[in-house]
Amino acid sequence: MNVFHNLSTKLLTSPNIFDKQNHIPFHPSIILGDLLSLQTEICFYYSFKIMNIITYFRAYYTQKPLQCILFVALLLRLVAAIFAKGYGMHDDHFLIIETSGSFAEGFDYNNWLPGSSGNETPKGHSFFYMGLHYILFMVLNTFGMVSPDVKMYIVRIIHAVYSLSIVYFGYKIVTKYAGKQTGLQTAWLLAVLWFMPWLCVRNLVEIQCVPFLLWGIWLYIKKDNPTIKMIILSGLIAGIAFSIRFQAAFILGGFGLSLLCLKQFKNAIIWGISTLSSMLFIQACIDFFIWGIPCVELIEYVRYNFISANDYLKGSPLMYVYMILGLFIPPVSIFILWGFFARWRKYLILFLPSFIFLLFHSLFINKQERFVLTIIPMVLILGMIGWKEFMDIHLRSNWQKNFVKWSWKFCLTINLILLCFVSVHYSKKARVEAMLYLSKYKQIEHLAKISDIPMLPMFYLGQFVSRLEIDKDQISSSATILKETAREPRFILLTDNRETPQIIDSLKLYFPDLVFEIKIKPSMIDHLMHLLNPEHNRNQTLLIYRNQKYFPVKR
Repeated sequence: MNVFHNLSTKLLTSPNIFDKQNHIPFHPSIILGDLLSLQTEICFYYSFKIMNIITYFRAYYTQKPLQCILFVALLLRLVAAIFAKGYGMHDDHFLIIETSGSFAEGFDYNNWLPGSSGNETPKGHSFFYMGLHYILFMVLNTFGMVSPDVKMYIVRIIHAVYSLSIVYFGYKIVTKYAGKQTGLQTAWLLAVLWFMPWLCVRNLVEIQCVPFLLWGIWLYIKKDNPTIKMIILSGLIAGIAFSIRFQAAFILGGFGLSLLCLKQFKNAIIWGISTLSSMLFIQACIDFFIWGIPCVELIEYVRYNFISANDYLKGSPLMYVYMILGLFIPPVSIFILWGFFARWRKYLILFLPSFIFLLFHSLFINKQERFVLTIIPMVLILGMIGWKEFMDIHLRSNWQKNFVKWSWKFCLTINLILLCFVSVHYSKKARVEAMLYLSKYKQIEHLAKISDIPMLPMFYLGQFVSRLEIDKDQISSSATILKETAREPRFILLTDNRETPQIIDSLKLYFPDLVFEIKIKPSMIDHLMHLLNPEHNRNQTLLIYRNQKYFPVKR
């Protein structure tokens, strides 16, 4: 940099800096003045550079706005891929990463495969999305990439790139019905909504099926009269979403029903056959390869969910409507939801798939927050189309326009604040870091946790060892069983609370060589969520105790 060269030359050659006869520094105020001058020139230099970058970006945006939006979306998702480590909920790790990771290491962690200990029937899980991760992990193992952390960086980066299709197809669909300006606004929202970068790099099937749904819908509506070839292609692609998330069937069924309502009978039949072929072919082939029976996992999934619906969380029928209103931030969320319902007849082909999905989950007794995530982009797409038409017709007075304008400014400000925190949120940090810490110990064999700690993500341990649990209310009987069955734990994990000293004293009666190893704290947001709802967010500080009998030295 020329500025640094010029300034350094000036400071070194200045006679005011050094007294050559006595070899002592000159008055400090002169040096301070030169340093302040240096700081000022640096500030001007970087300000000028930043202004040039902004000017260039604006000029490029006027020419290629969608590419700029996709670049920003990718940048945010890469930030999330790098910093937002861990996992969001139970299913996005234990049903995808833990299972595929164990398969790649020659284990069956969840006992899903025939012939595994005591497993003679399917568990009701699709092997498609999880199987893709298994193939990826096998390839990475072949190339010597065995670090769980490195593997997950690669997984998150792949998902970051893959999720750009949501922004792209959202833009295309909205532009077709509401014009380029509204399409760009929708693309910006899909790119920078506070929860999207974080969700898009998670392994939640509720989100990862969305690109295929939007792709299939876009191929159908791209032309007002789609060709038979395009109808078939649309159905085949949309059907893939079903193999990622079985509940996508309600969206696919809703789309087919909308074609019938629009009296596009021939198209509905062709599209329906294509979609069913894609759905059943993938499931039938995978299940037949594993079990020798086609679609057996799908049948078990339907049976299990109806029988066990009462075993899971329940909620109000309006729970998902409240969630949508919260995620999009009021009052803008009200605009979007209004737009979603306001033009439902005109845009039936977009409305009915999402509405049927929302209606089913609202009425079904088992309610979990993640279920509604599948239709969030679709609600936004139709909501922006409908709200744009509503504004064009009804917003006439200045106070109405000002209210809408300041509502958007308020919501975008809140969104930016949330985006900064959520995009780098290391979820379930204490559990993941505990396993990464222990991964440096080899051949652990037996690992125990106290019963108030949720399942441990063994994938990050790099070893699929036996998982032991000690009931904190019955330590004596639990420890006795472990001793009698020769399963003495090498490490024990506990939560850091008021009961911990008593638990440690009790454990040392059976495992006298236990010694404190390390304390691992949760992330800031994990800690906040635990404070707000300790029952459903058990993100406690974890303590690890080492059994010196097996590992005498701390590594």
